Order: sequence, then structure tokens, then C-alpha cells
Amino acid sequence: MREGQAAIAATLLRGPGHLPAHLFAGERTAVLRGLRVHANTISHARLVALEHSFPRTRDYLGDGEFNRVSRAFLDGGGAQGRSVAKIGAAFPDWLGDPLAADLARVEWAWLESYHAADAPALALANLAALDEAALLARVVRCHPAVRVVTLSSAAAPLVDSGFARGVRALLVTRPDADVRLAAVDGADVAALAMATERAPLSNLIAHLAERHPSGGGGAVAALVAAGAFERV
Repeated sequence: MREGQAAIAATLLRGPGHLPAHLFAGERTAVLRGLRVHANTISHARLVALEHSFPRTRDYLGDGEFNRVSRAFLDGGGAQGRSVAKIGAAFPDWLGDPLAADLARVEWAWLESYHAADAPALALANLAALDEAALLARVVRCHPAVRVVTLSSAAAPLVDSGFARGVRALLVTRPDADVRLAAVDGADVAALAMATERAPLSNLIAHLAERHPSGGGGAVAALVAAGAFERV
């Protein structure tokens, strides 16, 4: 079964020369005609999936250019081996325009966050009753829906007009039902990396104390309020 599927995929991507003679019964011309219909159906579904996955990137590039790069991405094998729901994972890296690439990365991170596993988010109210020692000892880890997108261009205002052009990293969270975006700096990104598995709040506060404008405690509180950590 897998060998047959691989042969069909290779034929659709690279042409009829990759179709084994024994794979289908019947005249080869008819088989290839059927495969062309199948390929057109798949191609259309994938193009529609890319449009739905990257609406803001499409608006930025314009319909014609977005369609061109989408077809080039599919024809070049960028979606090979991926389901329709996952075909856009490598699409941002395919875009030559840095602004479009960053915008697409944010849109893909938004989708990943939206579809991430459900988990209760740690809230400031969960920490309010702790004394200082218990607060510092509290172990946290990043929420499953957390994504951090490092930008290589001034694309932040394209994501949200409230973001400044100088923003170079965005935090994507989903503490409740809605996905949220927040601007973060390098110190925040490093702190979140420390909590990928598990980390005591004291470590995060100490890391941020001299690196963040609002100080260690304020920076950690902002991350908690954004829904960056899971309640465990």
C-alpha cells in the first residue's frame, strides 16, 4: 500500500515516467488521464488550503502573486508528504519577500496555536495567594499553544497596526478560546525557552531582572497574564 501511494505521489509530482507499469490495470493512456484529473483535484484543494491558511499574506502579495508563488511551492514539492491541513508548514520559507515570509510565519504560528492541545493556562490569580518563598519555588512550563515567531523584517505592523515596526518577536498564546498576539523582546524569548519543559519562577525572574525594562517580576507577570504558561 505504501509503495503504491509513494509511486502515485512521485507520478503526480514528477510525471508519467515514474508510474510503474504494473500499478494499475487497463490502458496506460486511460490511467494517466485519470491521474491527471486526480492531480488537478488535489492541486485545487491544496491551493484553496494555502489561501485559507495565509489570508493576510495573500492580501499583502495580491491574488495574482500569491497564486503564482503557491503554484511554484506545490509544483516544487514543498508540500510533498503533507496532509492538506499541514501543507503550509514550509510555505513561509518559500517566500522571497521578507515581509511576506514573516507575515506567513505568524499566520502559521497562529494556526498551530489554535489547533494545539487544550490545557488550562496559569493566571495571576493562581499566584496571588502564594507567599514569596512559594512563589519563587513555583514550577511552570510553557502552555502547549505557545509559539514564538522571530521576525527578520519590519512586518509587525502588517500583523497588527498596533505593533511598532521595530518589534522583532511575537508571542502567540491561547489562554482561553481565542488566540492572542503580543510583542516580546529577546529576554522574554529566552525566558520562555527556559520554561519549555519545566522551570521555577525564581529562575525566570532572575534571568529577566537585569535584561527587561520592567524588571524580572514585572516581565514574568506580563507573560503569565498573556497566558504563556500552563497551570500544572
